[in-house]
Amino acid sequence: MQKSLAALRAQFDTFEIILIDDQSRDKTLEIAHQAAAENPEIRVLQNTVNMGQGKTLLRAFDEARGEFVIHNAVDYPFDLEDLNQMIPLLDDADIIVAARRARPGYSAYRRVISSINIILIRTLFGLSIHDYNFVQMYRRDVLDKISITADSTGFLTPEIIIRANDMGYRVTEIEVAYHPREFGTATAGSPKVLIRSFRDMMSFFIRRALKRL
Repeated sequence: MQKSLAALRAQFDTFEIILIDDQSRDKTLEIAHQAAAENPEIRVLQNTVNMGQGKTLLRAFDEARGEFVIHNAVDYPFDLEDLNQMIPLLDDADIIVAARRARPGYSAYRRVISSINIILIRTLFGLSIHDYNFVQMYRRDVLDKISITADSTGFLTPEIIIRANDMGYRVTEIEVAYHPREFGTATAGSPKVLIRSFRDMMSFFIRRALKRL
């Protein structure tokens, strides 16, 4: 948290950090409230039930009040100091996609799954970028005008990017460093998450195709 605060304070006069507790069973909520008590830029919310990463991210997007919105995981895979590479692009972009330059710490299984995911999205939707599932910076008004149907971990942000591109918004991509987690196990590649993400992908593909007929 201190890294996030220091990086944002160095680059912005005003900002907010939204922390959402998704019914954690440890001391996450207690720690979040303590951080908010010590730092006025932090706002803490709690889901009434466990909603999962996708729906929680959607809630965060709805709650965000700034002109620009960016998301990051609690294990800090994106260093907010690297926003200094993205901010200059805002003059010519509505969405800035941060693409991982490399994926240290990824298992062979996760690398294969990631590659398949990218190939599928490019093939089905015709938008050729290198990373649909890491970090993006959005203009607030773009998020307000996009209707999002996916709530799965793997297809929520790709749908936003694809819809925005279809609507004529400017999507720009930039390579950034990826910082692997030091503790815990990632769940984004679990079979349950993959199935839900694939379901959302195919559902969106069918609706998008029918709309164009």
